[in-house]
Parts: sequence; C-alpha cells; structure tokens
Amino acid sequence: MPHFESKPGKEFDWKGFQKHMGFSDEELKAWMDEPAKFEGAQKMCSPEMQKKWLIVEVVKSHGCANGLKPGDRLYFKGIGNLDPERSSHWCGHNMSYLPLIQDACHNLVMQGKDPNTLFPNHYSCVDSTNKYGWGYVENKAYVVEEEDLDKI
Repeated sequence: MPHFESKPGKEFDWKGFQKHMGFSDEELKAWMDEPAKFEGAQKMCSPEMQKKWLIVEVVKSHGCANGLKPGDRLYFKGIGNLDPERSSHWCGHNMSYLPLIQDACHNLVMQGKDPNTLFPNHYSCVDSTNKYGWGYVENKAYVVEEEDLDKI
C-alpha cells in the first residue's frame, strides 16, 4: 500500500479506512490524490464527527396515518448512521428530505461551522395534509454532542 502522510499533527488510519471502504490500493490512491477527499475522509472519520448526533424530531403532527407524534425522533450517530435502538418508529414519507438535511449538516461541520445554523432546519412530510392526502407532519433537525444526548 502506498504511504501517505496526514496533515501535520494528525494521525489517520488509512489502512483501516481502506478496509472499511473496500478500496483497492489504486482506489485508495485515487481517493487520496483528491485534496477534498483526502481532507474529508479525515474529518468525516474523526472522533469529533462521530460524537455528533443528528436528531430529527417531530414537532407538529395532524392526521398522520402512521401515528407520528410530537417528540418522536430519529437519532443519527456521526450525523449519518441511524441508531435504531434510540429512534422512534418512522414513516418513509417523512424521510424524503433527510438526505439533504444530513448532507447540509455534514458540510457545515466539514467547513468548521455550527451545523445548528442550518437554514431552514424544519421540513415537512411529503403528504399534502388531510385536504389533499392523509395528514401533516413537521420536523426539526438539530445536532447535539454525544455527551448531551441525555439532556434532550
């Protein structure tokens, strides 16, 4: 495997990253040759990122056929990995904007910005209220540090 140095003062387990991603030596080298990916892998896999939790919480609900109610939450470790043990039941219709929310929060953290400055940080279910569809669910997305999970 080719040897690459991380930024000064930073150690990164490129071999572990390669194994986790299933990359060949050539794929890893191509990844590392792109400055944004080289830096991004180190940030995304850092303990600092992995201790951030994206919470998506129902704040309003009326006529939800799947029974979502205020206070129901999804928990994503590292902003991207769903923790089914902590999370409430959920409806696929209520997840439509979730990838955009996750990407936006990841990008804010990658740029050294507070992910809780995300605007807008609310989104609604794709259903069109009981006038045209089933119901309405509104969600709020925010990020907390792992040590603050029990405070929410």
